[in-house]
Amino acid sequence: MTLNDTRRQIGRGMTGGLSRILAKTGITPNTVTVVGFLITLVAGYIISTGSLLAGGLVFLFSSFFDMLDGAVARATGRITKFGGILDAALDRLSEAAIFISIIVYYAPEANAWPLLLTGLTLAGSQVVSYIRARSEANGLEGKEGIFTRPERVVVLGIGLITGWLIPALAIICLLSFITIGQRLASAYRQLGGK
Repeated sequence: MTLNDTRRQIGRGMTGGLSRILAKTGITPNTVTVVGFLITLVAGYIISTGSLLAGGLVFLFSSFFDMLDGAVARATGRITKFGGILDAALDRLSEAAIFISIIVYYAPEANAWPLLLTGLTLAGSQVVSYIRARSEANGLEGKEGIFTRPERVVVLGIGLITGWLIPALAIICLLSFITIGQRLASAYRQLGGK
């Protein structure tokens, strides 16, 4: 079993019952996606005001919707290409909103280190996802790597809740750049160096 399979099984186990209940209400997967994004914006605002614990809890709650939208799509049979695109776009915007809120939180300190680290972490997380999208657009497998969105969410959530935000950002940054290397190497191998 691969790491991606393990992630998928955990996510489905967490959302299975609720997705079937929501499917009976008629709620669409895209609605779940948008609601999750809006809750992430609330989390970002809370983080930017300095309430890391509350912001972290709201952020983790919003991240549950990211697993739930796909589960609702499967439960209702409403898996669409547009839904996948909407989900991917709002995932990127959600991550950006959280990292930007952390930059706003650290900005008054006038200390370049947390700002630089957060900016690099934002860039790394976006590039991990971008390489996957470009690889898959070229017919390649693009999911390789040790540190993808679910891991970033968990580590960042723990960092926010515990107040160990700088170590969490450092871990996310380092492992995101390792994942970038893994995905680039995989794409190179799949393309035969062409």
